Amino acid sequence: MKAIMDLHTHTLAAGHAYSTLLENIDAALAMGLQYLGMSEHGPTSPGGPHNFFFSNYKVIPRIYDREENTGRVIPKPDGSLRLLCGVEANICSTNGELDLEERYLQKMDYAIASIHPFAFTAGSRKENTLASVRAFQNPYVKILGHPDDGRFPLDYDELVREARQAQAVLEVNNSSLNPQSARQGGRENITELLKTCMKYDQPVIMGTDSHMCFAIGAFDDAEQLMRELEFPKELVLNYDPENIRKLINITL
Repeated sequence: MKAIMDLHTHTLAAGHAYSTLLENIDAALAMGLQYLGMSEHGPTSPGGPHNFFFSNYKVIPRIYDREENTGRVIPKPDGSLRLLCGVEANICSTNGELDLEERYLQKMDYAIASIHPFAFTAGSRKENTLASVRAFQNPYVKILGHPDDGRFPLDYDELVREARQAQAVLEVNNSSLNPQSARQGGRENITELLKTCMKYDQPVIMGTDSHMCFAIGAFDDAEQLMRELEFPKELVLNYDPENIRKLINITL
């Protein structure tokens, strides 16, 4: 089975990523993806895009392929890659408040909500879990991003139960498994998360959290860990294109 979607990616607009949207699309086509999601950080991120950035997605073509003669990337109505335009919104409080208003979220294809140290002050395990749960109870949020950072400990049993109730999806973040990641205890925490998801039969989605085009669609570390844990592939949403409907706020 091959992953056909990567919904957690960033471009130069994030302020701390290094590839253009076109370079990411080119990489996604090379990896054989069917769905690429652009999920720029919300506006409270240092150097991140202004609200206006998220209100102008209408100018971006959504379906791409390669030109037959030149091989260059072009918008193509019958192309093999669909681009989805969303956000990785910042969770800002234990109330699950996000840094984008509903009037922006309702225009997006999808939304990820994540805790970052520049937007959220770490609390107790109970407080961090409450913030995460309330964030994905937002009707526009389908994915909880990288719930694996030891700087923000979570109660995985409660988190998974609540995610199942809300029909939200928890992310297995490939970049958290990089030994150089700023997040703490990524491997150990993702292991605990996956074991808890198996306990409750809770689906997950892999995200590369790419900040450069070379990482687009490359889930090697996440897939290796899931093989080690014998995590059921039917609980990994990336492999079946039909699952995209569980992750987005639009009708394709």
